[in-house]
Amino acid sequence: MIAADLEAVWGAIDQTVRSGDLAGRPAPVLDKSHGVLLALDQDQRRHVLIPAGPEDDPPARPTTKGLGIAVDELRVGEGAPTRYYDVACRDSSMNANFTAVAAEILEELAAEPREVRDMLERILARWRWFWEAPPSGLSDTEAVGLFGELWFLEFWLDPIDVHTLTAWTGPGADRHDFKWPAASVEVKATRVRTDGAAAHRISSLDQLEDPAKGELYLFSLRVSPDPIATHSLNGSVARIRQSLSGRAELLHLFDERLETLGYSPAHQDRYDAPLRVVAEELYRVGTDFPRLTKDSFAGGAVPTGVDGIAYSLDLVACAPWRVATAPGARSRELRQSLTPSTRRCSSAFRPTLRLPLTIANRDVRYQISSSSEAIPAAYLSRVVAKLILAWSGTPGIPSV
Repeated sequence: MIAADLEAVWGAIDQTVRSGDLAGRPAPVLDKSHGVLLALDQDQRRHVLIPAGPEDDPPARPTTKGLGIAVDELRVGEGAPTRYYDVACRDSSMNANFTAVAAEILEELAAEPREVRDMLERILARWRWFWEAPPSGLSDTEAVGLFGELWFLEFWLDPIDVHTLTAWTGPGADRHDFKWPAASVEVKATRVRTDGAAAHRISSLDQLEDPAKGELYLFSLRVSPDPIATHSLNGSVARIRQSLSGRAELLHLFDERLETLGYSPAHQDRYDAPLRVVAEELYRVGTDFPRLTKDSFAGGAVPTGVDGIAYSLDLVACAPWRVATAPGARSRELRQSLTPSTRRCSSAFRPTLRLPLTIANRDVRYQISSSSEAIPAAYLSRVVAKLILAWSGTPGIPSV
């Protein structure tokens, strides 16, 4: 749905409203039989009204400043009072964001009528993160940068789970975009230059500085606008959100990070530009890698009076440190290093081990299981011994 369609409907509503009442018109796209209205109150605040049953309650949701939800008897125009779910924008400066919320609600109702309360609860929970996004949205450079981070997250750190989302530290203004104990990755994405040069802008001395732990990598993504390309920033967001559907906590974590970077569904029409990926390359930032850091200066100190150092990195000069040009063995190694080892013993149990034991001429069978797929034999032996001693009260370790 085009936001302009909704704006047009609100703009056409008779703005002469009696105190306590609303003026409204049927919502576009939906058949009038749905009874869904776009409305204005006497203070010209916007509402989306969805018919509600006599027993319907408003959805539980986190408090969002300026965005209201209630179930109430409301009179619209000359009609009789009717019970509605009332989604309201209480702050006119947020009208653009509210239009995006309204569009999402109407699209859900048009695509698949369902339990309205649950649908509203899910949408408003998502918008908790995006509601106060700045109206300006992302610049073209910022949008391409976010596309690069999502590309690395989706294709190089697949599958996405709590470990990968936690490692995505760029939204928290960390000096590297991804970081975990074994590795840090700085992501650089840029449009292909008209002169054909392959280069990235390094904006500070610490962007390619060695991390406190693990190895440092540079991930380079170069894209080109292409009307027949199949990728876009919105497309990346949609695919990742779909992969996380059914895992509410991870979905909220992903949306929170998007909001922190300035992405909002309210600006979706700006992020549909199709992009063709021209090159994706991973570099190991090792000894003699071409870079500037504080250690590049005598004594590790930048000369007094020098500030805001930025430079251009020529990828041709980085070729000796290139370790991958597509997801594959190296990306799998990175992904495996991100997930905690499965050899750690856990109190949650899954695989089963049955041991025949002989204690004081009696046959006893114990069953031991663990969520770990590979439990050290020594650990199992200690567990078995403790169980036997506790059961028999006899000193010594029996034969197994």
